[in-house]
Amino acid sequence: MSNSKIYLNNLDKAVTDTLLKEHFSKYGEISQINLPLDKKSKQPKGYAFITFAEQSSAENALTQDGKTFLNNQIVVQMAIEKQAKK
Repeated sequence: MSNSKIYLNNLDKAVTDTLLKEHFSKYGEISQINLPLDKKSKQPKGYAFITFAEQSSAENALTQDGKTFLNNQIVVQMAIEKQAKK
């Protein structure tokens, strides 16, 4: 199974889908961005998932791990799919 999804953590509360797309699209075509919002404050929870069209694009985006994005040092890792409960 190929994995073309990355997990981002320690994101600034000012982050938006648009900012993520602008920053990470240089690594390849993005097919989906999931930026969960807090139900009460409607602000980002500080993490996100980006799915690329190609696995190699996701792997290239890992170079951003530990780099500064919107004033925060972000964590970038390959996303691990949770196993469905039986």
